[in-house]
Amino acid sequence: MLTATALTVLVVTLLASTMVGLAVRSPTVAVRQSIQAGPAVSIAQAEQGALAGAATEQDATVRSIIRKHFTGAAVTVDRSAFVPSVPLAGNRSMLALAGDDSLRQRARLDAGAWPAGEKQLAVDAELAKTLGVRTGSTITTSSDSDNGNEAAADRLTFTVTGVWHATTPAAPAWLGLTPGAGGTDGRAILTADGLAALSTSASVQWVVAPDARNSTASQLPRLQSGFRTVTDALTESPTASSSPFSVQGDALATVTAMQQSVGALAAVIPVPLSVLAVCSVVALILLAQLLARSRLAESRVLRARGATVGELVAAGSVEAAVVGVAGVAVGFLAAQAVLLAVVGAPAGGVAGVLDLALPPLLVLAVAVACCAVVTAFSARAASGAPGAVEAGRARATASVGVGVLAFAAAGLTLWRFVAFGAPVSADGQVDPIGVIAPAAVLCAIAVLGLLLFGPSAAAVEGVASRGRGLSGVLPARQVGRGLTLFAAPVALVVLTVGAATFSAGYVGTWSGFLRDSSRLVTGADVRVDTGLAGVVRGPDDLPDVDALAGIPSVSSASPGLITDAGLGQRTVTLVALDAQRLPQLTRVGGYMLDTEYVAEKLTHAARLGGQELPSGTKTLTAATAATASVTFWLVDARGELAPFVAHPVAGSSGRFSADVPAGSRWTLAAVDARPAGDTSSAPRIRSVAAGSATLDIASWTAATGVTTADGLVRLMPPAAGQLPVVITASAAQQDALSVGDAVDLDAAWVSARGTIAAVVAAVPGTSDPTAVLVDQRALSDAALRAQPAPPRLGMVWLATDQPDTVAAAAQRAAGTDAVVTDASGDFVSRFMASAVVSLWLGTAGCALLALVAIGATIAALLRGRRAEVAVLRAVGMSSRQQARSRRVELAGIVVAAAVFGLVGGVAVFLLAGNTLARLSVVTAPATLSVRGAVDLPSLLVALVLLAAAVGAVLWAYGRAVRRQVLDTSYREETR
Repeated sequence: MLTATALTVLVVTLLASTMVGLAVRSPTVAVRQSIQAGPAVSIAQAEQGALAGAATEQDATVRSIIRKHFTGAAVTVDRSAFVPSVPLAGNRSMLALAGDDSLRQRARLDAGAWPAGEKQLAVDAELAKTLGVRTGSTITTSSDSDNGNEAAADRLTFTVTGVWHATTPAAPAWLGLTPGAGGTDGRAILTADGLAALSTSASVQWVVAPDARNSTASQLPRLQSGFRTVTDALTESPTASSSPFSVQGDALATVTAMQQSVGALAAVIPVPLSVLAVCSVVALILLAQLLARSRLAESRVLRARGATVGELVAAGSVEAAVVGVAGVAVGFLAAQAVLLAVVGAPAGGVAGVLDLALPPLLVLAVAVACCAVVTAFSARAASGAPGAVEAGRARATASVGVGVLAFAAAGLTLWRFVAFGAPVSADGQVDPIGVIAPAAVLCAIAVLGLLLFGPSAAAVEGVASRGRGLSGVLPARQVGRGLTLFAAPVALVVLTVGAATFSAGYVGTWSGFLRDSSRLVTGADVRVDTGLAGVVRGPDDLPDVDALAGIPSVSSASPGLITDAGLGQRTVTLVALDAQRLPQLTRVGGYMLDTEYVAEKLTHAARLGGQELPSGTKTLTAATAATASVTFWLVDARGELAPFVAHPVAGSSGRFSADVPAGSRWTLAAVDARPAGDTSSAPRIRSVAAGSATLDIASWTAATGVTTADGLVRLMPPAAGQLPVVITASAAQQDALSVGDAVDLDAAWVSARGTIAAVVAAVPGTSDPTAVLVDQRALSDAALRAQPAPPRLGMVWLATDQPDTVAAAAQRAAGTDAVVTDASGDFVSRFMASAVVSLWLGTAGCALLALVAIGATIAALLRGRRAEVAVLRAVGMSSRQQARSRRVELAGIVVAAAVFGLVGGVAVFLLAGNTLARLSVVTAPATLSVRGAVDLPSLLVALVLLAAAVGAVLWAYGRAVRRQVLDTSYREETR
């Protein structure tokens, strides 16, 4: 029994130390991994203000304020001075950066040298490709006073001295300064004097980001506070900037999500820890009782010779401490070896001390306490006169008392759990009472099982006694006689199966909700954000969807747009993608979003259309009158819209022609005509020919919403109605909107008027609870009718069954500056994987302790019922029959307890499982509902393993019984 006790203490210490270590250390690992994974927009915050004349003093002031607000948190700060958008010839623009030492350290030259003079600059590879420049070329731009007039006398000309690229494009320092930011075509680095000559109102930003190497989970509250308050502090400082600071980046939201994830982890891990603690106490008490029984004669002798109860308790406690220290030491060392390999070394300070010392000390204290209590009762019983505790009625009263306490604890914790909606607040604070509700309810169910064990055994015995023979009635009566001995295995089996059922329910629900919500928030299995914005100016502005769609295993692809838009007095997220492909792209359960229904609502009206060009068309030709220039708007098979500028046909007055790229099925959506400068007549398009075929545009009319200073006339097919819009319930409630209402959407690059076609809980592509979804083709059609150019589509959604592989391939295809996101849910998994592991570790620990209890019970049965085998043998029961009868006894108890535990686990999961799974996925919109599910394979594996282990123990039990039956030399008097 001492060996069994040491092994039990070892197992409990190993599991408890591992689970506590995971709970304490894994959040820091997850925080650092999340910071490293980025992207910059999610983990950094850029504080943008006006560049002051005393730049050095301004920088020192800003950094001082940042240090004050982030005291106690490890952050990095990167400064950049820039002009956000500088117009260039040919309707192009660039982002101009001041090339100080820190900026040059973040970039690497591909050719040439860094600028040294006021009229020199170095361009990045994207801008060099777009403008077709190289080292030695010149770039002409405008100063602030030029107002876009290329004929102004104060145009500035710069010489290109070098071409460069960002060393680490995804680094936080480049937040908001990426190629394509603000609709620009690339970046250029100038000297400080060059930037001053370019603009008198340059901007400056300081990007604050957590340091991935030194950040810890304990720093999250300070980071959260810093990101929330630093902007106001900078604005209030007269030295920091002459204008209010603006913010870019989602660092505050990400840090808040991290804090909530840490809280969710702290809410789940107490469940297996609490159940394991109860199982450990039950197992240790059982082992101590068996040891005390084996020493009962010795205890009586010692009591007869004058040993007091206190002396026996002290001796037993010392013995338990010696045995416990050995088990605790081995278990502690094994746990630390596992933790070092998985989550690293413990943290410093109080948290590190508690992580290392608390589990082994508690296990040792519980082991000694159990031994001391049992020894005290045993020593008292050894004196000869049974006390009140040993009396049958008092024992029943004690059982009822334990039940009352268990039910009261379960009721209190469950009330706290339900009353507050969840045991974790919005800022990640954990309710210490509510978090143990699932474990308390499961323990109460185990106590209920014990209370029902006696009546159930009596009922089974009554039914079995009606039959003939011993095969049925003997096991039932033996169980009825040994209720106390079987109590521990019953309780532990109930807890084990209940814990396994709850774990499978939580994991199944959590993983399913994480999978579906990640796909919904991402919009598809993989999303590629090129970072490009602005309006479409030519075919080169189209995303290369075909290249991404050609990646192996990609089943569907769609270009799209995500941007902020005004809706009434509020700002919402506007998402546009090909609604016809929505069911293939966003593959989620109907409980979350009915994609078929949404797709039908968004595409029931006419979408972007026109005249499809015949196959093999190489040129488009327009015959015009009073027209100076012509532009054809073509849309490809994926709904991408681009302008093709037509050139005058030599020797043919009023005819304009443009080349049509091969390799795609094109549709003519609109034709732009600008009037000739020497006539007051409106431009007219007489006909359009695709090669030798004339297109039917007789019904096309001028789009009345398009007005420009140069008299642009845009011919389009007749409008088919307003833009269908799907809006989230939160956005609809804020402005009291409903289906059929008209709404105006006003974004940076597109404005449109639409009609609400449906209201949903959330829209794909964003976690913003206030969002709007539109069909990308319909949005382009509406934009063509209302503004000179539609918005540039800077995103591509991809559907695939291999998101990891496709994401890596998409990153290579889209370039290092693109941000590729997959629906793997890695952010949540980094934090909650430890909870999943702890749940199954706790279940495994309970199973091991249940086996220990069954083994200890078997040992007691073999010793206590040794004499009955001879009697049964004398009445004709063979060794095989007696072995089978004993196995049936224990198997029946285990099966009954397992069924009760299964029902109890389901009940606990229904009470708390969905809530815990929901709060564990912090990236999901709060409006989404959860659908319960069970990780059936894992549950079956757990039950099969438990059944196999119990079967092996029962097989060994039967073998031992048969050996006793066949031992004919045994005599009662020799015991």
